[in-house]
Amino acid sequence: MFDSFYLEAVFCGFLATYLGRVLPFLLFKRKQNSSTLSFIQKNMPLVIMVILVFYCLFSFKLDFVLFFSCILVLGLEICFKNALLSMILGTIFYMIASRLV
Repeated sequence: MFDSFYLEAVFCGFLATYLGRVLPFLLFKRKQNSSTLSFIQKNMPLVIMVILVFYCLFSFKLDFVLFFSCILVLGLEICFKNALLSMILGTIFYMIASRLV
């Protein structure tokens, strides 16, 4: 019914996910106020967001609507410091402007 390759692949995925969740607790449970760990904790969300933005923009053909939408999102984020508002208004602007142009 199931090929053993698929079961092995699912098990490897499970193992990688489980170890990725458990190992930080095991490795850092005795450390108190590690400067490296606090640097990673503070800066990793920003690094992940930058990687995701470049990954998403890589598949688009850069036109002025996309460029101005990105500038709008950046400006809204700087002004209001609200990521959800910036993303929603930037997406609405892009969808409306791309239909009109």
